[in-house]
Amino acid sequence: MQRVPDFLELWLKEFSTAVRRQDFTAGKKLFAGGANSFGTVCARMDSLDELVARQWRQVWPKTKDFDFDYDTARAVVTGELATILTGWRSDSFDAEKKTVERAGRATIVLQPSAIGWRAVHTHFSINPHPAHDPVLRLAQSR
Repeated sequence: MQRVPDFLELWLKEFSTAVRRQDFTAGKKLFAGGANSFGTVCARMDSLDELVARQWRQVWPKTKDFDFDYDTARAVVTGELATILTGWRSDSFDAEKKTVERAGRATIVLQPSAIGWRAVHTHFSINPHPAHDPVLRLAQSR
């Protein structure tokens, strides 16, 4: 894996800006219409419209300061496909409006199009935590 090339880092920066601004239109322009995704809120989305409705509109309004970890982001670029693996972080708010840090990881698969590279698949998830996974709890107890 290589460090993320400039053209892919630009994609990450455009997407993170869209999230911070809650600009769904700008975010959609970075995706292919038939993109499918896994997310932190919705388990699976099989179209861009479903991704926007079931994930972005649920999460972005409750998100502050979203960005990717550019220093550790890595990519594989092979002809007509690019895959990015990167961490991300943001702040959110709990029921009492207290700031809560959210950190996770993402896999983003992109293909070139006439108007630039577009995501055809994304997988965003929160970083694993032993309290949420019995296998991790078991591994920590040993």
